[in-house]
Amino acid sequence: MNKVIMMSLNIDLFYFINNGLANPFFDAIMPILCDCGGFVTLLALCILAILVLKYYLKNEKYLKIAKMCLYALVISGIIAACLKLAYQSPRPFMQLEHVRQLVVPTEPNSFPSGHTSSSVSVVTVLVWCLRDKKILITLLIAFAILIAFARVYVGVHYPFDVVVGAAVGVVSGAVVLKLKA
Repeated sequence: MNKVIMMSLNIDLFYFINNGLANPFFDAIMPILCDCGGFVTLLALCILAILVLKYYLKNEKYLKIAKMCLYALVISGIIAACLKLAYQSPRPFMQLEHVRQLVVPTEPNSFPSGHTSSSVSVVTVLVWCLRDKKILITLLIAFAILIAFARVYVGVHYPFDVVVGAAVGVVSGAVVLKLKA
């Protein structure tokens, strides 16, 4: 596919999600949901899980999983930050008209989605380590997909930003799993 077609598809998908699916319920819930996948939020949760598992529950199996989640999160954060600096791609509301911007991003670069890479990196580790817990896995995957969707819905990422963010997350999680297994 050539670059013009890819950009056109990216913009068309963005408008479909950001404008075409607009409704009061999503307008209320998506800004809250999209922040749940942020690096700082997940970092705090990983650290809290490590502390609780180490000092209160003394569960070595889940402590190891929590540490792997933290490592995957940090790796994905570094990769996403490097890509953002390298590409410096403006966010949709900075380039397009009629964007429904429901949140204020902390920095101007759109590519890739750091929230998506963060949430997918942690979910990748959890899905692999907890693969016998089918309902939990389904909920974790749904969580990661909703984070990615929410980032486009609130107007701060293009669809391809979240696709690449998800790929960064999967690779980060897989690297940690390979090294720790």
